[in-house]
Amino acid sequence: MEKVNCRIHGSSGYALVCQHLANQCSSDAPMTYYLAADDDSPDRSQVENAWCDECDKVLLREGDWNDTSEAFASVKVICAQCFNDMKMKNRCGNP
Repeated sequence: MEKVNCRIHGSSGYALVCQHLANQCSSDAPMTYYLAADDDSPDRSQVENAWCDECDKVLLREGDWNDTSEAFASVKVICAQCFNDMKMKNRCGNP
């Protein structure tokens, strides 16, 4: 797995999150997020990824990740520790 250099945590693994979760660092309000969990998919990445409730609404409306839903999400790379911090701060929307 590739590493990223986080200004807070140093060299770390990485995760992919929507722009809304990535930009949420300046807010104290918790956001609902969803984790990719299709472990049976042969093309499933080993990289963790998450998106917010607003992105999930667009994803459901579009029926899949496509140009529209991906543009709305505008996925960002964050370090694995920042990802864990994000999960602790927020509520998971997966059952």
